[in-house]
Amino acid sequence: MIRPAPDPQRLIIGTFMVLAAVVFAVAPLPLPVRSAGIVLAAYLAFGVGGMPFAYLAALLAPPAGLIAGDAQWLVMLPIILSGNLLGMLALEFGWRYPALVLSPLLLITPAAFVQLATQRELFAVELPWDDARALWLTLHALVAGLGVLSAFMLDRQRTRRNAEGPTRPANPTQGPAPARRRA
Repeated sequence: MIRPAPDPQRLIIGTFMVLAAVVFAVAPLPLPVRSAGIVLAAYLAFGVGGMPFAYLAALLAPPAGLIAGDAQWLVMLPIILSGNLLGMLALEFGWRYPALVLSPLLLITPAAFVQLATQRELFAVELPWDDARALWLTLHALVAGLGVLSAFMLDRQRTRRNAEGPTRPANPTQGPAPARRRA
C-alpha cells in the first residue's frame, strides 16, 4: 500500500483535497470539468493521505454538487459515483503497476456502458453529455492516469526520504543536544 505523508501533513492536505473535490462539485463549471476535477482531487488525496481521504473525495463530494440545484448533475450522479467507486477500488486493490491500467479503465467503464446502452432503442435516453461523450471518456481516462502517476511519484519520493533518513539536525543552528546525566 502507499506510504501516506506524515500525520499532521496527511490530515491537513487530505482534508484540503476533500474540500477541493467539494468545491469542484458545486462550482458552476461544465459537467465533464466538474467530474474530472473531483476525480483529480480524489487521486491526489490518495497520494497524500491514503485511501480514506480518496474515498471521501470520490464518494462524498459528488452528492454535494446537488446543492447547486443542477438537474443535469442529478442525472449524471449515478454514473459519476459508480465510476469513482470502481476507480478507487481498482486503485486500492491493484496498487502499483496494475493500477496504471485498471483504475482509469474501471473509472470510465460505467460511462462507456451507459454510452453504448443508450444508443439502443430499448434504453434510449437523452443524457446531458450527448454532445461531449468522447470528451467525457477521454478526459476522465487522462485524469485518472495522471492521478495514478502522481501517486506513484509521491510514494517513491517518500520511500527515498525514509531510506535516506534524517540528513541534518532538528535545529540547524545547534548541534546535537548534549546527553543528560542521571542523578
